[in-house]
Amino acid sequence: MASSARRKVATKLRIAVAVVFFLGALLENSVRASEDEPPVISYINREALGKKILPDFASVHLGESVPEQYRAAANGFARLWQEHVTGIKGYDTVKDVPFTLIVPDKIDESVFGGNEPKIREFLLEHVVPGALVEVKDQNTYLNLNQHPVHVNLSCFDMLMAYEINQSAKVLTKRNITENLSLVFIVGNLTESDVQSSSTNKFNKRNIQETNRYNEPQRLEMKNTTKELASNKENRIGQHLMNFLTGMKSGTKVFQHFLTNSNLSQLMDDSSYMVFIPSDTAFQRWHPIDWGFYPFSVQEFTETVLRNHFVRTKQPLRMADLRATHAEQRFKTLGGEYIVLKNKPSPNVNNVTILSDYTLSNGIEVFILSEVLFVSEAVVSRLHQMHKDKETPPLLAFPWFGAQFLSHSFLALERDTRFTQITRFLNTAEIAQFISGSNYTFFVPTDEAFERYSFDLLPDSVLGSEKGIKMLLNHFIRGRLYDRDLKDGELIDTIGGMPVKIQRSFENTVRVNSARIVESEVFVYNLGTMFYVDDVLYPDLLKDEVKAITDMKSVDRNIPDSGSDAYTTEQNPPITDRLTSTTFRSLYGLLTTNADVELVPLEVTESSKRNSDESNSQFQDDEIITPKALPLRYFYGPKK
Repeated sequence: MASSARRKVATKLRIAVAVVFFLGALLENSVRASEDEPPVISYINREALGKKILPDFASVHLGESVPEQYRAAANGFARLWQEHVTGIKGYDTVKDVPFTLIVPDKIDESVFGGNEPKIREFLLEHVVPGALVEVKDQNTYLNLNQHPVHVNLSCFDMLMAYEINQSAKVLTKRNITENLSLVFIVGNLTESDVQSSSTNKFNKRNIQETNRYNEPQRLEMKNTTKELASNKENRIGQHLMNFLTGMKSGTKVFQHFLTNSNLSQLMDDSSYMVFIPSDTAFQRWHPIDWGFYPFSVQEFTETVLRNHFVRTKQPLRMADLRATHAEQRFKTLGGEYIVLKNKPSPNVNNVTILSDYTLSNGIEVFILSEVLFVSEAVVSRLHQMHKDKETPPLLAFPWFGAQFLSHSFLALERDTRFTQITRFLNTAEIAQFISGSNYTFFVPTDEAFERYSFDLLPDSVLGSEKGIKMLLNHFIRGRLYDRDLKDGELIDTIGGMPVKIQRSFENTVRVNSARIVESEVFVYNLGTMFYVDDVLYPDLLKDEVKAITDMKSVDRNIPDSGSDAYTTEQNPPITDRLTSTTFRSLYGLLTTNADVELVPLEVTESSKRNSDESNSQFQDDEIITPKALPLRYFYGPKK
C-alpha cells in the first residue's frame, strides 16, 4: 500500500518536472525568436513586398542614352541579363511598372564559376522595383530578392558621396525611359566582405524616430552614452586632452572638434604622431560674414581629424626630421598618406610645421599652419551636397525680422513660375507669423493659382484675413527634408489646418492634393521650400472668386486682372449698365468685416506669441523637425 502511494507520488513528480522542462524550452525558444526577429524596416517601395515581377527589357535600347564612360558597364549587365533571365522561374514579366537597375562598374564573371543560380541571384540583387527617382540619404528599398537596398551618405577620400548597403559607392544616376532608371556604382551588392574591410564608412544621419532634430548624432556611438564614452577614454586621449587644455591659445578650435568627436574611441596604447592645425588655419575656412562653413558638416570634420593622427611604432621627432634629408611617409587613421620633409623647412605635405611638443607618454605633437587635406575644390564639392548649411546674408528688406520669408521671396521673384505667389507674399502681411527661421514652405506654381482663378483676385482680397489664413496654410513651423515626409502623416500648418503626406509606389509625394514637383529647395540654413502643383485649402477664397466671376459675366467690359480695374476713376461714365465703378462698389460690400471669416486666435495673437517664444528658445542655425500629428480622420479639401 505504502509502495503504491510512493509510486504515485514519484509519477506525479516526474510529470511535474517534465512540464517544467517543457515550459522552460518554450520560453527559451520564444525569447530566442524575439531576439532573432529582424527589425521592422520602412521600405519606400513597400508595395513590392512579396511580389515576383521582372522588368521587360526587350524593347529597351541603352545606346547613347547612357554616358560613354558607363556604357560598357550597362551593356555588360544587359548582356548578362539577356543570357540568364530565362532561367528565373516563378516571376512574371511586366511592362508598365518602373524599375531601377543598380549597375556595377565591373562584373567579374569568373567568380560565378558558371553557377547559374548564383548568377540569377546576382541579377535579382541589383534590380529594384519602382523608380529610384532620387538617391537620398537613409532611403531603403526592396530588390527583386526581397532584400533591403539601403542608401546612405558616407565619406570617400575626404569627400561626401552616396553608397548602397555600405559596400558600393554611387557614381551617378540616369533616367533611360519613363519606366527605367540606372544607378551606376563602384563594386556590387553581393560583396559581403567589402563592408567589413572598408574604411571611412560613416552613417550621415543616424536619427532615431524619437529624435526630432535633423542634425546627425555623434558618429559610431549608437549605443553609447556620453557618460560611458568618458569612462572609456584611454590614457592616450587623456594625455592629449590635458596637453590641449594646458595650451593658452592656438589650439582651441582643434580641442573643440576633438572633444565632440569619437576619435578617442579609436585610439589605443600605441605610439602616435598628432598634427594639430592652429586656430588661424581653421579660421581660414570660416566665412567672414556669410557663406558655407565646411566644418559644420560633422562627418567631414570627423574625417579631417582622423587624417591628422598617425599610429606608428616609433614617432618621428623633430630632431630626427631635421637630421635626415629623406622623405618620411606615413598613413593616417583616415587612410590618407602624409609626407614629412626637412626642406626648405620642416613640413608635412608642404604645410609648414610651426612648433613641436613631446608629451610625457611619448606622443609627438606638431602644430601646423594649415589644415591637411582641405582645399577650395574639396570645400566646393562638399558645399554642393550641403547647401542646407550655408549661412545667409542679413537682409534689411523686404522683412528684416523674417529672414526665411525675405530670402524665399527674393528667390521666387527671380523665377517666372511664381509670379502669383510673390504677388500674394507682397500683399499679405504675414511677416509677424513667419518671423526668424526654421520653416517649411509649400509653394504653389502660377498654374495652381490660375486653376482656381486666383489670378483674378485683387490685392485687397489676398491681403484680407481669409487670404492670410489660406497663405499661412502653406507654411510649417520646423524645417522638413524629403525624408521627413512620411506616408500617412498629418502635420499642422501655421494657418491651423493640417496637411496629409502621401508617398506613392513611384515615390511621388503629395501634400493633400498637391503633388511636389521639386523637393528640398534650400533657403540657405533658414528653411526649406517644396514646389507644388496645387493650392492648399483653396476653398477659403472660393466665395470671393465666385463674386468676381459673376460680376465679370454681368459686365464683360471689366478689365482683366493686371490692369487698373480696381482703382478709382476720376470721371466714371454714366451708363444704364453696371459699370466697373458700380462693380467696385459692390465688391467693397463683399469684403466688409461682417462677411470676412476671422482668422483664429492661434493664427493671430497666439501664433505671433508662439513664434516669438520659438525664436528666443532656439538658435537660428538649429534645425527643428515638426512632430507629426496623431492619426485621425482627415478630409481632403474640395476643389
